[in-house]
Amino acid sequence: MMRSLLVVPRLRLPLAAAASALLVLSGCATGQQAETSQSYNPTDGRNVNVPADAAYDDDYIAVRNALVVSDGGPASITVTLVNNGVEAELLSEARIGDQPAVFVGGPVELIPAQSVRIGGGSEQIALVQAGGVEPGQWTELTLTFSRAGSVTIDVLVIASDDEYAVGGESA
Repeated sequence: MMRSLLVVPRLRLPLAAAASALLVLSGCATGQQAETSQSYNPTDGRNVNVPADAAYDDDYIAVRNALVVSDGGPASITVTLVNNGVEAELLSEARIGDQPAVFVGGPVELIPAQSVRIGGGSEQIALVQAGGVEPGQWTELTLTFSRAGSVTIDVLVIASDDEYAVGGESA
């Protein structure tokens, strides 16, 4: 009888140590650097704000899912722009590398609190006749706005296919 009473207290210490270790180790993936608190972009396109240092309640242009579509010849820009300001904006210029894009229908007006889609089947199209970029490459895309200024970002060049086509038309 005495021996069975001594076995239980001997098990308490290892069990308490294991429970403590479990609690300590389970918190390793928490905090500000945890994977679940990091930004994740589920698309091929790039996302930036213009200006880059704008706070959430400042006026800024949100550039979403920016990429270039090309099969090695002409290239088109696919992007969604959101004017998070109180005044209208104008996308006055776009460049793929050092080649200026031509806006079919003229410069793109951005109304406050609205989004505008360029390329990817929309009526707004931005084309470069000799893009000089191949699918799978990265290239610089420069967007210039009337109020917010310019931003240059590295974007992926993707091939023209069912989802994206040069000229913005869906295949």
